[in-house]
Amino acid sequence: MSAALTGRPGGAVTPREWVSLVGGIDMAPAGPADSPVDVALWRFPGLPMRRALPPIDAHYISFTIRGAITVERELGRSVDRAEFRPGNSLILPAHRENAWTWDGATDELHLYVAPAWLAEVAAEAGVRAPDPLERFAFSDPLLQALAAALLEERRSRGAGGALYREAVAETIALRLIRAHCRTLAAPPGRVSLAPARLRRVRDLVEERLEDDLSLDHLAAAAGLSRAHFARAFRQTTGQTPYGYLRERRVARARTLLAGPPRRIAEIAGLCGFRTQSHLGRVFRNATGLTPAEYRRRVQP
Repeated sequence: MSAALTGRPGGAVTPREWVSLVGGIDMAPAGPADSPVDVALWRFPGLPMRRALPPIDAHYISFTIRGAITVERELGRSVDRAEFRPGNSLILPAHRENAWTWDGATDELHLYVAPAWLAEVAAEAGVRAPDPLERFAFSDPLLQALAAALLEERRSRGAGGALYREAVAETIALRLIRAHCRTLAAPPGRVSLAPARLRRVRDLVEERLEDDLSLDHLAAAAGLSRAHFARAFRQTTGQTPYGYLRERRVARARTLLAGPPRRIAEIAGLCGFRTQSHLGRVFRNATGLTPAEYRRRVQP
């Protein structure tokens, strides 16, 4: 479990400790996530008798994947009861006392979001004090698709790279903030990246394009916090850091494909792609051609 999700103020437990209290079985074990957003797929038995559980130290979002069950949730004096089918979701904000019953087995896709990090992303989006709503039996296909994408990335053992995972995690946070949180307006302001800082970032990308660069690496090159850097980079260039890195990797792949013959798997490694198939997906999305098709077009 990420260090961002292991603090326990007020007697709170980590999400996985919470799940263990109701007998969850991990259906997609992939090791702990070094991220402020964790994702997991669980199989739960029925919970016919009321069970009071400790608060969780992260915001918890659940998506029903399998099963048709009736769920009752108590949050203090508030009691919610509804039938859940695949596609239904709920949100339990961090540090809430909670009690539950449900009447059958179910498979659930879970997201866990560190509160401090959500506040950091909110500040960069121009709002503050994001307070997730205690939602119950609602549907958000976009948020569920993002959670599934993050789970698939973990199952592939990080084939997309650190910046891809960070981009998906940030998109999850922004979706939560905009659709499922109460917020306060932050003072208006615009930040930009000074030319010298931007040049250092671009130099780092070109020098280490084959490495698994993360937002921390790029922010360090700029001499800024990751939150400040991500916002300033977007406002200066019109691109996210991940979008820029992907663009430069595709550009190098095009150059190598047009040059002396190399195996496509070797080109993938030289451009920072974990596998040949990863290069193929990204390259085709960017150019409309597979690497092999592009090579046939540009070479005599």
